[in-house]
Amino acid sequence: MSEMIDSDLPERPDGPFGRVLRWLALAAGWVLMVLLVYTVLDVVLRYVFNMPFRGSLEFTQFLMAVIVFLGLAHCGWTGGHVAVDILERPLEKPSLRLVPVILLLVSALLFAVMAWYALQDGLATMRRVSNMLRWPYYPFIFITSFGCAAYALVLFVQAVQAFRPTPPAPSKGDAQ
Repeated sequence: MSEMIDSDLPERPDGPFGRVLRWLALAAGWVLMVLLVYTVLDVVLRYVFNMPFRGSLEFTQFLMAVIVFLGLAHCGWTGGHVAVDILERPLEKPSLRLVPVILLLVSALLFAVMAWYALQDGLATMRRVSNMLRWPYYPFIFITSFGCAAYALVLFVQAVQAFRPTPPAPSKGDAQ
């Protein structure tokens, strides 16, 4: 039974789970490109023609939520985030082996709770719209919820992987 569970865990960034997260990050990248073009056009229209886009701040805020929460899980999965390893050496002691696992599980729980609350907020505010653009908030809140849930799953998988003992490195005599 444990062999089946171990083999089902996605371990590499290029596995199926990693590919889904990569597609989400690529979507976030395309949204970033849209935001870049929009911002350049807004600046040109504002300072050259004195005709800025209406609702630029709201547009930017909505797209930033999409960019951050679609890319969050991929960033965590590939280790693309900033990491401070002050405690790395002390935590290598066998007696403290579970501390990183506990931290990952607590983080996964935190992001799962954030996903749940964002989902509840999105459902409760289905009719709420922004002031200038009159866009509904709920699609962006649902993206936030989805991104938090995906990152919670990433953290949970990383906790399971951190809990499993690492196989010994092959010696020179074993490699052929």
